Amino acid sequence: MGRNRFSVRKALSAMMGATVLLIGVPALSVSAAGVDDYPYRGTVNKLDPWGFYTGYCTSFAAFRLSQEGVRLHGASLQGPNGKTAFFGNGGTWDAAAASIGYVVDTHPTVGSVAVWHGGEDSAWWGGHVAYVMAVDGAGNAIVEEYNWSNYLRYGQRTVRAHRYIHFVGAPVRPVVLPVSPTPAQPSGRWYSTTDAVRERSGPGTTYRTVGILAPGAQWASWLPAHGSGSSARFAPAAPSTAPPSGIGSATGPT
Repeated sequence: MGRNRFSVRKALSAMMGATVLLIGVPALSVSAAGVDDYPYRGTVNKLDPWGFYTGYCTSFAAFRLSQEGVRLHGASLQGPNGKTAFFGNGGTWDAAAASIGYVVDTHPTVGSVAVWHGGEDSAWWGGHVAYVMAVDGAGNAIVEEYNWSNYLRYGQRTVRAHRYIHFVGAPVRPVVLPVSPTPAQPSGRWYSTTDAVRERSGPGTTYRTVGILAPGAQWASWLPAHGSGSSARFAPAAPSTAPPSGIGSATGPT
């Protein structure tokens, strides 16, 4: 479906280019290919499925790319060279794309993404990106975008951007998200209770009660994996006649 949609866009862009040649002026605002079908229009500062905040240029560009089969995850993308890069503000997209094997040049094509660095053509300090929906006979890019001419809303312009990223047509590999590491195992001393003990969710009496340890129950204490050692967490340990090697005594201090 995505490739078919891209073919339709490309055909329409060719028609637009022919129209420009016939009448001798660029098409500024009328585009059969450009429609504001952005699913989050009217919604601002919500995290979208591609890792960007809705209502901004990056979110709209990521949406358009997803329609062409280029789908970012967590604002990251694995490129043709197998490397993965993070795509932040619009002005960083060209460097990120180039680092993972995409072509970045000064020639617009349908489906490419135009990039402005901060301060270029009045772009804000974080830069700007826009989707190229057509190229006219003079080599100008007709782009659609969010948050440029219309604050947090859709717009179209005919531009000559400083650079273009050619995502469409390049081989794309899905991002493989890292697997969560195995939780750290307790390391410290084992203890046996002599009376019923209230077990809390953290160190100190201000933490909520999560259970009651019966007399004779065994439990282990360990320090947080990334802490200074000033606090400890507690959790029940499976009963055992002897502690694991190197853990300490089975009964521990009274």
